[in-house]
Amino acid sequence: MIRNTADCQADVDRFVQRVTQHEIVWYLDSNSGAASCESDEEDDEGEPLTVLLFFSDEAYAKRCQKAHFPDHEVQSMSLFDFLFRWLPGMSGDGVLAGANWNQDLVGLELDPFKLRKTIEAALTPEQAAAHVATYRRLTSSQP
Repeated sequence: MIRNTADCQADVDRFVQRVTQHEIVWYLDSNSGAASCESDEEDDEGEPLTVLLFFSDEAYAKRCQKAHFPDHEVQSMSLFDFLFRWLPGMSGDGVLAGANWNQDLVGLELDPFKLRKTIEAALTPEQAAAHVATYRRLTSSQP
């Protein structure tokens, strides 16, 4: 299925708006890891990069699960974990993010660092302060 970039960008915008509103990110998980697809981009050896799929709503995750990942379970994580654990790890691993891809596995391939910055810019000042406080608490060497 062919979709235009504007429709795919609207899906990303919806993802950002809803995950900041609800502070939950949905994904599909199995014994072999989170649901992923091959990217249109290639690494230095000419191999396709990996795109991990994330959703703003459980229903979106279930639709994609039903169509392509029946062996995966719908799972959720906190927005904090997504921003401070998953996305930095993905950047380090050279993995891309697919936010709110549809059941035909069509969507934008996003740099995890840029997606994190976009989400952080959409947080309220109170949310941002709470995330910073949680991060400091978790990384503090004090008891």
